[in-house]
Amino acid sequence: MPKKPIPTEQRVILPSVSWQQFEQLLAELGNERQTRLTYLRGKLEMMTPVEAHERCSKLIDSLILVLVDELSIPLTAIAPVLLKHEALGCATEPDVCYYLEKRSLRRAHELDLSQDLSPDLLVEVALTKSNLDKLPIYATLGIPEVWRYITTVGDDMLKGTLLIYELQDDRYVERSHSQAFPMLPAGRVLEFLEQSDSIGLASALRVLRAWIQENN
Repeated sequence: MPKKPIPTEQRVILPSVSWQQFEQLLAELGNERQTRLTYLRGKLEMMTPVEAHERCSKLIDSLILVLVDELSIPLTAIAPVLLKHEALGCATEPDVCYYLEKRSLRRAHELDLSQDLSPDLLVEVALTKSNLDKLPIYATLGIPEVWRYITTVGDDMLKGTLLIYELQDDRYVERSHSQAFPMLPAGRVLEFLEQSDSIGLASALRVLRAWIQENN
């Protein structure tokens, strides 16, 4: 008997969508919507994440929370969050964004980057390839650092690839280590994700704390 297909992200792209229509759609869908939106100069991509997507995102968030706790770095995390800038004609909805400071935000799930400062770090999980190239959008919005975790749904979901990008002028350069956390290589994030499966999340977090203390 053939295996039942594993559900994965569904992506739909709509051409010729005005900013006004985009804003109207946001209002109709409301803050509790599941669909993630990306808008770039008239093109709108709609993506519906699945449980595997959310799991990867939450594990990376757990790692970052432990990092800032051990390093005594203030943090404001926003998830989910819509980043938008009408004048630049773009908007995107990554998994989570971070300010490496304590901030009070006017709207918890939306940042207008024509008025708000850009977050210091953005995390994106991709189980399927986007129809829109998001790195130029992040660069246009002035995000200093982007983590992109690329994997596929299945048994090896937590054995994907983590790419760390640092904004240089108007484009991203791939780096081996985080700019926000210079002692952290991309490989250590992947190791944590794999350990979350092999030894369990609680044990993986304890191992991570010990590693941070040894390398700080």
